[in-house]
Parts: sequence; structure tokens; C-alpha cells
Amino acid sequence: MSDRKKKSSLRKRKRPRVLGCLLIILLVPVIYYVLYALLYGPRTASPQLIAHRGGRATTPENTLAAFRNAIALGADWLEFDVQRTSDGVLVVIHDQTVDRTTNGTGRVVDQTYEHLLSLDAGQGEKIPAFKEVITLAKEAGVGILPEIKSPDLYPGIDAQVLAEIKDADYLEHTGIQSFDHDLLEAVLRLEPQARVCPLYGLWQLNLKNPQINSAKTLCPMGEMVVLNPWMIRQAHQQGRQVYVWFGVIERPLVMRLTLALGADGLMVDDPATLAGLLGR
Repeated sequence: MSDRKKKSSLRKRKRPRVLGCLLIILLVPVIYYVLYALLYGPRTASPQLIAHRGGRATTPENTLAAFRNAIALGADWLEFDVQRTSDGVLVVIHDQTVDRTTNGTGRVVDQTYEHLLSLDAGQGEKIPAFKEVITLAKEAGVGILPEIKSPDLYPGIDAQVLAEIKDADYLEHTGIQSFDHDLLEAVLRLEPQARVCPLYGLWQLNLKNPQINSAKTLCPMGEMVVLNPWMIRQAHQQGRQVYVWFGVIERPLVMRLTLALGADGLMVDDPATLAGLLGR
């Protein structure tokens, strides 16, 4: 047999093996999710629509315009970030600096509230005060999920956040978030009736034994939930809810998958898409 025929015969024998390996690779995740679906049980009846930073896909993030748009779309919760100015005003902005989201520069902690009001946060919007967002949410009857940012920069911010929530009589409609779980424990020491929502990030794949035993809502990263949906089952077995946030894979297909895996709520940049998926 010539060398050419030998090589052709070898390729033909290898082809079924390659196809078989590819089929196994494709079947493994299918079997994994089907097994989870069979063991999990009933799904959440009414998943919560949570507007992440108000819904930055279509409106400037963390602005009153974004929050009003989310409310109009039927959001159940407004999620946003809280920092503090140099003169002690709690404001709603994600970054430690104003550089990315406004036409200004510099750290939030170094600037007065009056100066922040002079900045354009996009489409003519201003950086709102925390009190303004609470008032808007209260008037609309939607919950709020403020994330306390950079507590090391703002000593006492936990007590100040709590005070403004309680002054507005909105504690029962608020979930306080943070990646700093020690900070959330401090919140509970100040106000045992507060609802805290610990955030979990990259490569945090286990919700079985959260640091804060009284936390009724846990907030893992969506990408990690896709890798390990069993964390939702763990949380539900403990009587906790799971609100999922996304890093980079927020897409309609992923939203559907995460809901199918049992998430109780999704924090999304695009509340209009999620509202459509939920039939709102």
C-alpha cells in the first residue's frame, strides 16, 4: 500500500474518534444541567426584576433618569451604589472617582456635593443624592438595593446609610449590599432588623455556609452560578433567596438559563430585555 493510501486510511479511522470525543464534550454540560433540573424541583414563581445601576444599557447609570425608566419597565428593585462627598453627603455613584461617568475628574471623597451637582452624569443628568433615590423609590413603591462602596474611605458610612433609610421609613423595603461582609455584620449590629445582601464575586462558587447566618438574600455572580448552579440549591435549602448579578455575560439566553436554574431575581443592566422575558 502506498504512503498516500496509508495516510488516507489513518485519517478515516481517526475521524469517528474525533467526532465521538466532540459528542461527549457536548453531552457533558447537557447531562449536567438536565441532572440539576431533575433534582432541583419547582422554579421561582415570580422572579424579581432588579435594575442594576438603574439600567445602564439605555440610560446613564445611577441617575434619576435610569431609575425612572426602570420603574416604568416594572422593576421590582432599584440597585445602585453609595459613596460620600467631602462634606458628608451620601451620593449615588459607582466608582471612587467621577472620571468615567461624568465630565469631571477626581475622587468623590475629595469633592463637595455642590461641586458634584455641577457635573454632567450623561444626557444632562446629575449625580443624585441617596435621599433623592429613596424618595423616588418610595413614591413608586419599589424596593432599593444600595451597595455600600469603599467603606475604608468613608468611616461610619454604614451608620449614615442606615440613618437615611430609617429617616425615610423604608427599612422594610431595603436590602443593603456589600462585598465586605464584615461591614454587613456591622450594619446588623447597628440595626438587627436590617436586611443585608452579601455579594459574591469571581471564583466564589459556594453559598453553603455564608459568613452572615441571618442573611436571607445572597447575591452571587452570574458566571459562577452558570458554572455551579448547585449553589442556588444550597441557598434555597437554607431558606435563602438568590439574586444574581452579571459580570460580562448578560445576554437573553443567559438570563433564561439563570432563571431556569432557580434564581429568585436578576440584577441586569438591560431591564427592558428582562421585562420582556418575564412577560411584563
